[in-house]
This record gives sequence, C-alpha cells and structure tokens, in this order.
Amino acid sequence: MLISWRDTADVLRDLLRRDGLDPGRVPSPAAAWPVFCAFLAVDVAEVQAEPDSDADSFIVQWGRYSWHDGLPSLSFSRQLIFDVAGGPEFWQVTLDMVFADDPALADLDQPNTQDSGFYSERPGPTLDAVLREVLWEVEQHPTLQALWRSAPLRSTVTLDRSC
Repeated sequence: MLISWRDTADVLRDLLRRDGLDPGRVPSPAAAWPVFCAFLAVDVAEVQAEPDSDADSFIVQWGRYSWHDGLPSLSFSRQLIFDVAGGPEFWQVTLDMVFADDPALADLDQPNTQDSGFYSERPGPTLDAVLREVLWEVEQHPTLQALWRSAPLRSTVTLDRSC
C-alpha cells in the first residue's frame, strides 16, 4: 500500500481500529505494538528517496513530560523526512500513551536512556530483528515492563512537524 504522508495518522488510526483498538484509549502498549509494527510496513510516497537514508525511521520513547502533566508516558513514533524547497522537513506520526501515576512506574526516568534510538530499517528480516531488539530493551527494565502491560488513561495519534 502506498499512501500520502498527509494520510499517515489516519492510516495508523484505521489500523488500530481494524484490530479492535480505540486510538483514543488503547488497552496497553503491548496490544498496540503489533499494529505499530504493521504501520511501519506501509509505504509513504513522498519520503526522501536516498538509499540507506534515515528518511523513514521509528523511535520508542518513555518518560515524564510537561506536555503530559508529568504523568508517565510512552510513545511509538515514525519519523518521515521530505525534501521541500529550502531543505528537508521532519514529520512524526506518533501514538502517545499517557498513564496514571503508579508506584510501579515511579522510577520511569531511571533507565540509562529514555528511548530506543532511531531505526531506519525497511520491512524484512532486519526490521524484524530491530523490533525484537526494542522489545528486549523493554524487558530489561522492570519499570518499562510494568508500563508495557499497563492500561493508559488516554492515547492519541498525531501527525506533527518535528523540526
């Protein structure tokens, strides 16, 4: 399937609904993860066409942010880079999940890192290995494990310019 970047948030919402998930309140990151992985396989027409570029990448981020009132949050984001007059534009399609404060999430900011790093592999065995690596990282931290299985208070799918 080839889609326009302007439709990416709608496509992610549609994929969530197709799997019986409400984009405004996914039951858990674990339930939304396979849908996000399927979303990574959707081709976006206008992405920079340079071979081996990071023009189409993803990142998983966690922490406590002011824009979520300091509550624990976890985000799955796909970053897309487009060539426009004046230079590249960076956009992110993000599934943000915000959680209630819970003692099991108290040290969410304590792991050595607050994200998975960006990965730009395309669908196939290499991307599958990277997705397993991200899950492995989650499994190494009890707080991230608790977050992964928790029900968010709310979730949203957005398309925003990131730079």
